[in-house]
Amino acid sequence: MRIDLAFATGERDPAEFAGKTVVVIDVLRASSTILTALANGCPEVIPVAEPKEAFALAEKYGRDQVLLGGEREARKIRGFDLGNSPDEYGKEVVAGKKLIFTTTNGAKAFLEAAGAAEILVGAFLNISRVCSYLKKEEREIFLFCAGRKGRLALEDLFCAGMIIDNLIFAAKDESVVELTDPARAGMLAYRQIAGMGPVVVALTQTDHGRYLASLGMASDLRYCGQVDLLPVLARLEAGGIILAAEED
Repeated sequence: MRIDLAFATGERDPAEFAGKTVVVIDVLRASSTILTALANGCPEVIPVAEPKEAFALAEKYGRDQVLLGGEREARKIRGFDLGNSPDEYGKEVVAGKKLIFTTTNGAKAFLEAAGAAEILVGAFLNISRVCSYLKKEEREIFLFCAGRKGRLALEDLFCAGMIIDNLIFAAKDESVVELTDPARAGMLAYRQIAGMGPVVVALTQTDHGRYLASLGMASDLRYCGQVDLLPVLARLEAGGIILAAEED
Protein backbone atom coordinates (compact mmCIF):
# COMPACT_ATOMS: atom_id res chain seq x y z
CA MET A 1 0.00 0.00 0.00
CA ARG A 2 1.32 3.42 -0.96
CA ILE A 3 -0.14 6.65 0.43
CA ASP A 4 0.46 10.21 -0.75
CA LEU A 5 -1.03 13.44 0.58
CA ALA A 6 -1.67 16.96 -0.67
CA PHE A 7 -1.97 19.79 1.86
CA ALA A 8 -4.30 22.04 -0.17
CA THR A 9 -5.93 22.68 -3.53
CA GLY A 10 -3.65 24.00 -6.25
CA GLU A 11 -0.60 22.31 -4.75
CA ARG A 12 -0.35 19.37 -7.15
CA ASP A 13 -0.63 18.88 -10.88
CA PRO A 14 -4.06 17.27 -11.38
CA ALA A 15 -2.35 14.66 -13.57
CA GLU A 16 -0.87 13.21 -10.36
CA PHE A 17 -4.31 11.93 -9.36
CA ALA A 18 -4.67 9.71 -12.43
CA GLY A 19 -5.03 6.01 -11.64
CA LYS A 20 -5.29 6.60 -7.88
CA THR A 21 -7.98 6.43 -5.24
CA VAL A 22 -8.36 9.97 -3.95
CA VAL A 23 -10.02 10.86 -0.65
CA VAL A 24 -11.09 14.51 -0.54
CA ILE A 25 -11.00 15.84 3.03
CA ASP A 26 -12.58 19.15 3.97
CA VAL A 27 -13.55 18.72 7.62
CA LEU A 28 -14.74 22.32 8.07
CA ARG A 29 -17.06 21.92 6.37
CA ALA A 30 -17.71 20.68 2.83
CA SER A 31 -16.99 16.97 3.35
CA SER A 32 -19.00 16.93 6.58
CA THR A 33 -21.93 18.73 4.97
CA ILE A 34 -21.96 16.51 1.88
CA LEU A 35 -21.99 13.36 4.02
CA THR A 36 -24.80 14.77 6.15
CA ALA A 37 -26.91 15.64 3.11
CA LEU A 38 -26.47 12.19 1.58
CA ALA A 39 -27.14 10.40 4.87
CA ASN A 40 -30.37 12.40 5.19
CA GLY A 41 -31.75 11.33 1.84
CA CYS A 42 -30.23 13.68 -0.73
CA PRO A 43 -29.72 11.42 -3.78
CA GLU A 44 -26.79 13.33 -5.29
CA VAL A 45 -24.50 16.25 -4.57
CA ILE A 46 -23.08 17.98 -7.64
CA PRO A 47 -19.95 20.04 -6.88
CA VAL A 48 -19.33 23.11 -9.05
CA ALA A 49 -16.61 25.74 -8.95
CA GLU A 50 -18.63 28.96 -8.98
CA PRO A 51 -22.10 30.21 -8.02
CA LYS A 52 -22.91 31.13 -11.62
CA GLU A 53 -22.43 27.48 -12.62
CA ALA A 54 -24.76 26.44 -9.81
CA PHE A 55 -27.48 28.83 -10.98
CA ALA A 56 -27.11 27.61 -14.57
CA LEU A 57 -27.40 23.96 -13.54
CA ALA A 58 -30.42 24.74 -11.40
CA GLU A 59 -32.17 26.21 -14.44
CA LYS A 60 -31.29 23.12 -16.46
CA TYR A 61 -32.74 20.70 -13.90
CA GLY A 62 -35.63 22.96 -12.94
CA ARG A 63 -35.18 25.35 -10.05
CA ASP A 64 -37.87 23.72 -7.93
CA GLN A 65 -36.28 20.28 -8.40
CA VAL A 66 -32.92 21.06 -6.81
CA LEU A 67 -31.33 22.80 -3.86
CA LEU A 68 -28.46 25.25 -4.10
CA GLY A 69 -26.00 25.00 -1.23
CA GLY A 70 -22.62 26.42 -0.37
CA GLU A 71 -20.67 29.40 0.87
CA ARG A 72 -18.15 32.10 0.25
CA GLU A 73 -16.13 33.28 3.24
CA ALA A 74 -18.20 30.79 5.31
CA ARG A 75 -21.46 32.65 4.59
CA LYS A 76 -24.43 31.52 2.51
CA ILE A 77 -24.35 32.77 -1.07
CA ARG A 78 -27.06 35.22 -2.09
CA GLY A 79 -29.84 33.41 -3.92
CA PHE A 80 -28.89 30.00 -2.52
CA ASP A 81 -31.21 27.85 -0.45
CA LEU A 82 -28.61 26.68 2.04
CA GLY A 83 -25.20 27.61 3.35
CA ASN A 84 -22.46 25.18 4.37
CA SER A 85 -23.53 24.34 7.90
CA PRO A 86 -24.38 20.64 8.28
CA ASP A 87 -27.31 21.42 10.55
CA GLU A 88 -29.10 23.05 7.60
CA TYR A 89 -29.22 19.71 5.78
CA GLY A 90 -31.88 17.82 7.73
CA LYS A 91 -34.06 15.10 6.22
CA GLU A 92 -37.03 17.42 6.00
CA VAL A 93 -34.97 19.73 3.76
CA VAL A 94 -32.84 17.50 1.53
CA ALA A 95 -34.62 14.15 1.17
CA GLY A 96 -35.26 13.44 -2.51
CA LYS A 97 -33.63 16.67 -3.72
CA LYS A 98 -30.47 16.96 -5.80
CA LEU A 99 -27.99 19.39 -4.27
CA ILE A 100 -25.82 21.67 -6.39
CA PHE A 101 -22.93 22.66 -4.17
CA THR A 102 -20.10 25.18 -4.30
CA THR A 103 -17.67 26.12 -1.54
CA THR A 104 -14.44 28.05 -1.22
CA ASN A 105 -12.24 24.98 -0.86
CA GLY A 106 -13.91 21.57 -0.77
CA ALA A 107 -15.99 21.68 -3.94
CA LYS A 108 -12.92 22.82 -5.87
CA ALA A 109 -10.93 19.87 -4.54
CA PHE A 110 -13.44 17.41 -5.99
CA LEU A 111 -13.19 19.11 -9.37
CA GLU A 112 -9.40 19.23 -9.24
CA ALA A 113 -9.26 15.48 -8.58
CA ALA A 114 -11.70 14.63 -11.39
CA GLY A 115 -9.12 12.59 -13.32
CA ALA A 116 -8.61 10.09 -10.49
CA ALA A 117 -9.63 6.44 -10.79
CA GLU A 118 -11.92 6.89 -7.79
CA ILE A 119 -12.85 9.84 -5.56
CA LEU A 120 -14.20 9.38 -2.03
CA VAL A 121 -15.44 11.83 0.61
CA GLY A 122 -13.50 11.81 3.87
CA ALA A 123 -14.21 13.40 7.25
CA PHE A 124 -14.15 12.49 10.92
CA LEU A 125 -17.86 11.70 10.57
CA ASN A 126 -17.18 8.61 8.42
CA ILE A 127 -13.52 7.90 9.06
CA SER A 128 -13.81 4.23 10.04
CA ARG A 129 -15.99 3.49 7.01
CA VAL A 130 -13.41 5.12 4.75
CA CYS A 131 -10.56 3.21 6.40
CA SER A 132 -12.43 -0.09 6.12
CA TYR A 133 -12.76 0.48 2.38
CA LEU A 134 -9.18 1.65 1.89
CA LYS A 135 -7.75 -1.38 3.70
CA LYS A 136 -8.79 -3.47 0.67
CA GLU A 137 -7.59 -0.94 -1.90
CA GLU A 138 -4.95 -2.06 -4.39
CA ARG A 139 -4.48 1.30 -6.07
CA GLU A 140 -2.28 4.03 -4.62
CA ILE A 141 -4.19 6.11 -2.08
CA PHE A 142 -4.05 9.90 -2.32
CA LEU A 143 -5.39 11.88 0.64
CA PHE A 144 -6.35 15.28 -0.74
CA CYS A 145 -6.73 17.86 2.01
CA ALA A 146 -8.78 20.75 0.65
CA GLY A 147 -7.00 23.23 2.90
CA ARG A 148 -8.01 26.84 3.09
CA LYS A 149 -7.43 29.18 0.15
CA GLY A 150 -4.46 27.19 -1.11
CA ARG A 151 -2.83 26.76 2.28
CA LEU A 152 -2.76 23.96 4.81
CA ALA A 153 -5.75 23.62 7.14
CA LEU A 154 -4.73 21.74 10.27
CA GLU A 155 -8.11 20.05 10.70
CA ASP A 156 -7.80 18.39 7.29
CA LEU A 157 -4.25 17.23 7.97
CA PHE A 158 -5.37 15.86 11.34
CA CYS A 159 -8.11 13.82 9.66
CA ALA A 160 -5.77 12.56 6.94
CA GLY A 161 -3.22 11.59 9.57
CA MET A 162 -5.87 9.64 11.49
CA ILE A 163 -6.70 7.71 8.31
CA ILE A 164 -3.02 6.89 7.78
CA ASP A 165 -2.53 5.84 11.39
CA ASN A 166 -5.59 3.57 11.22
CA LEU A 167 -4.39 1.95 7.99
CA ILE A 168 -0.96 1.29 9.47
CA PHE A 169 -2.56 -0.24 12.56
CA ALA A 170 -4.78 -2.45 10.38
CA ALA A 171 -1.76 -3.61 8.37
CA LYS A 172 -0.04 -4.72 11.61
CA ASP A 173 3.29 -3.97 9.95
CA GLU A 174 4.27 -0.37 9.25
CA SER A 175 6.86 -1.50 6.72
CA VAL A 176 4.18 -2.66 4.26
CA VAL A 177 2.66 0.84 4.10
CA GLU A 178 4.78 3.15 1.97
CA LEU A 179 4.33 6.81 2.89
CA THR A 180 5.47 9.81 0.89
CA ASP A 181 7.00 12.62 2.93
CA PRO A 182 3.73 14.62 3.00
CA ALA A 183 1.82 11.51 4.12
CA ARG A 184 4.36 10.84 6.87
CA ALA A 185 4.07 14.46 7.98
CA GLY A 186 0.30 13.99 8.23
CA MET A 187 0.70 10.85 10.31
CA LEU A 188 3.17 12.51 12.68
CA ALA A 189 0.94 15.57 13.01
CA TYR A 190 -1.99 13.36 13.93
CA ARG A 191 -0.01 11.48 16.55
CA GLN A 192 1.05 14.77 18.11
CA ILE A 193 -2.39 16.38 18.02
CA ALA A 194 -4.24 13.25 19.19
CA GLY A 195 -2.83 13.75 22.67
CA MET A 196 -4.80 16.99 23.01
CA GLY A 197 -8.02 15.14 23.74
CA PRO A 198 -11.27 14.83 21.74
CA VAL A 199 -11.23 15.85 18.09
CA VAL A 200 -13.46 18.85 18.74
CA VAL A 201 -10.83 20.30 21.08
CA ALA A 202 -8.31 20.27 18.24
CA LEU A 203 -10.83 21.84 15.86
CA THR A 204 -11.39 24.78 18.18
CA GLN A 205 -7.67 25.58 18.01
CA THR A 206 -7.37 25.70 14.22
CA ASP A 207 -7.44 28.93 12.22
CA HIS A 208 -10.65 28.01 10.43
CA GLY A 209 -12.24 26.68 13.59
CA ARG A 210 -11.63 29.97 15.36
CA TYR A 211 -12.96 31.87 12.34
CA LEU A 212 -16.18 29.86 12.29
CA ALA A 213 -16.60 30.31 16.03
CA SER A 214 -16.19 34.07 15.59
CA LEU A 215 -19.15 33.98 13.18
CA GLY A 216 -21.31 32.18 15.71
CA MET A 217 -20.81 28.75 14.11
CA ALA A 218 -19.14 26.92 17.00
CA SER A 219 -21.87 24.28 16.84
CA ASP A 220 -20.47 23.22 13.46
CA LEU A 221 -17.15 22.39 15.13
CA ARG A 222 -18.89 20.17 17.66
CA TYR A 223 -20.78 18.40 14.90
CA CYS A 224 -17.87 17.97 12.48
CA GLY A 225 -15.64 16.66 15.27
CA GLN A 226 -17.83 13.63 15.95
CA VAL A 227 -15.97 10.48 14.95
CA ASP A 228 -18.02 7.86 13.06
CA LEU A 229 -21.36 9.61 13.47
CA LEU A 230 -22.21 8.73 9.84
CA PRO A 231 -20.83 5.29 8.86
CA VAL A 232 -21.35 5.87 5.13
CA LEU A 233 -19.12 5.76 2.08
CA ALA A 234 -19.65 8.40 -0.61
CA ARG A 235 -17.98 8.65 -3.99
CA LEU A 236 -17.97 10.95 -7.00
CA GLU A 237 -19.43 9.29 -10.09
CA ALA A 238 -20.18 11.00 -13.40
CA GLY A 239 -19.97 14.45 -11.84
CA GLY A 240 -22.16 13.74 -8.82
CA ILE A 241 -21.40 12.49 -5.31
CA ILE A 242 -23.58 9.58 -4.22
CA LEU A 243 -23.68 7.01 -1.44
CA ALA A 244 -21.86 3.78 -2.22
CA ALA A 245 -23.54 0.42 -1.80
CA GLU A 246 -23.27 -0.97 1.73
CA GLU A 247 -21.26 -3.98 0.53
CA ASP A 248 -18.47 -1.75 -0.85
